[in-house]
Amino acid sequence: MKKVVSFKNRWMVLVGMVFLLPVLGGCREEELPEGEIRLSQIPDNPDYTSLPLIGTTWKLIGFVDEGRNRVKLPEPDGESTYLLKFNGNGEISGRTSTNSAYGRYLLGSDGLLEILTFTNTTELNELFDGGYYIASLNDVFSFALSPKGLTLYFDSEKSMLFQPQ
Repeated sequence: MKKVVSFKNRWMVLVGMVFLLPVLGGCREEELPEGEIRLSQIPDNPDYTSLPLIGTTWKLIGFVDEGRNRVKLPEPDGESTYLLKFNGNGEISGRTSTNSAYGRYLLGSDGLLEILTFTNTTELNELFDGGYYIASLNDVFSFALSPKGLTLYFDSEKSMLFQPQ
């Protein structure tokens, strides 16, 4: 009789372990596609909150999916790609993936930011995210400064994150 009880106990432990394996496997973080990182992987810098919007040269860190807290890193990435500078006269200057760019913006007293136009100044074709960068900037309706950097909102669930260059 003892052997039967012993066998039942071992069997129950084995069945329990089999049922726990999927649960334990589900605790791992989901692997992200190449070129994406989690927003939490971008380090905070409290000094970013006190930087002026106007006059600072901002470098695009990535396109943020707010709902999933993921950042798609821009391509191509280089020291002189995806730059943006708000000038005090309502003009924007910067760089896209391959071109110089310029535009105009309005900054409301309520903290809202509207980019009226943003376009490239040279005739080279935009590479990879260049066209998306221009289109996204032309849809910007708000901004925020946080320890992560400058966030430009262009959709209810999407934004662009910049840090000072």
